[in-house]
Amino acid sequence: MANFKLNGDNLLDNHGHKVATLRGNYLYNDHSHRVATIKDNDIYNDHSHKVVTVRGGDIYNDHNSKIATIDSIRKQINGATGGTSLVAFWYFFVRWELILYKKLWHIWR
Repeated sequence: MANFKLNGDNLLDNHGHKVATLRGNYLYNDHSHRVATIKDNDIYNDHSHKVVTVRGGDIYNDHNSKIATIDSIRKQINGATGGTSLVAFWYFFVRWELILYKKLWHIWR
């Protein structure tokens, strides 16, 4: 399974390659394409649609369903302390990596 590390404003994979960068209120992928915008406790995708809201320690999707907690995210990313930017890294990069891993695991079995 992928292992991620937060190093300053950069999210690194288990090989030390930069996966994403936070610059101001914007999250960029490894090709410098803007992936998300952070406004207060809300995270918007590149089409300006709200995809995630952080309320206290809980994370809700655009359908107002709880999808995670900040504590569970901290366990998946080394060096993470919390906050909306951490949730943005997790939602757009770590979460999808874990979903893909689980799907491939079922195929390989």
